[in-house]
Amino acid sequence: MRKKAKVYRDSQGQRFVFVCSLLLTAILSASKTNAASASVSEDIAVARLSEEVHNKGWIVFSAATDKGDWDLFLMRPDGSDRRRITDTRNYNEAGARFSSDGTRLLYYRLPVTEKIDNNMYGTYELIVADPNGANPVIYGNRFKWASWGPDSQHVACLDIGGIQIIDLASRQVVRELPRKGMVQQLVWSPDGKWFVGTANGLGIAWTIGRTNIDTGQINVVSETDRYNCTPDWLGDSERIIYSRGIVPNSAGWAQLWVADGSGSHRRLLYAEEGRHIYGGCISPDGGYILFTRSREDLGKVDNSQTTMAVIRWEDTPMVHRDSESLRVEYPDARSGPLLDLSWGWEPHWTYNQVAPASK
Repeated sequence: MRKKAKVYRDSQGQRFVFVCSLLLTAILSASKTNAASASVSEDIAVARLSEEVHNKGWIVFSAATDKGDWDLFLMRPDGSDRRRITDTRNYNEAGARFSSDGTRLLYYRLPVTEKIDNNMYGTYELIVADPNGANPVIYGNRFKWASWGPDSQHVACLDIGGIQIIDLASRQVVRELPRKGMVQQLVWSPDGKWFVGTANGLGIAWTIGRTNIDTGQINVVSETDRYNCTPDWLGDSERIIYSRGIVPNSAGWAQLWVADGSGSHRRLLYAEEGRHIYGGCISPDGGYILFTRSREDLGKVDNSQTTMAVIRWEDTPMVHRDSESLRVEYPDARSGPLLDLSWGWEPHWTYNQVAPASK
């Protein structure tokens, strides 16, 4: 009897282990199935986003080449049809922006021995060219941090004495305003009434400042207790997209935010653990957001791994799917598709068609 009882317990124990094994296998299989299903759903969502933006004009950006220098490239907004539009071994090109009508392109070039710096590129030689990079005209290094005016005939620059509005054809200064703390990354509003830029003297760190062109008065757009940079305008000239940086001497990741020009109604657009988000700009129709993702704080762009991405405006506020701590910080944030556009830095978007340069 004892022997039979022992056999009975052993057989029951084996059956219990067997059943548990089946359950565990089923659970793991279901988990893998769910993960695979989520991955497939994500791939489908990204593919849909890619299809949406494919024919929506062109993106210009700067990227390192296999020769070690940085050239300008064009691509479709889904990352296809990528082609180089400058090919200079003695120079690095950076900071390209299309004019408001899409017919011209400005950018900066610096000696190849000088590393591209997110905070310095606009202090080198200004070049104005066709949107495909053809017919470049050298304007020299006195046109710092140039930004297109709404008529595509004037630019605004930061001079040591103030903000200068310059007629490109004559290269003459037609108006000058006080800087009042503007130091870099100047951008002229689409309606021609405002400047926005990175400013100091308005808080303990860099802030985003907005200047009224009529009065010359400046107001703070971003918080004053953290580093903020790389602003740009939405098409309504009322809202500003910018990188909301970290508090000085604290860890963290730069995020993409939007605020009214008065500094009110600030809110998150996109954040991601493991990436600093810079250089945000809006598609011409306002439906999409284009930006740079950097593994390191910029600074020196050559010291960082930078890629570009597109998200939908309607999916904001958005937190990257793998950013659990940020999801706790922003519980209302979504997890929309992110379209990776591969390597590059400081992209800009036009819906105008850009013909290949003739050879």
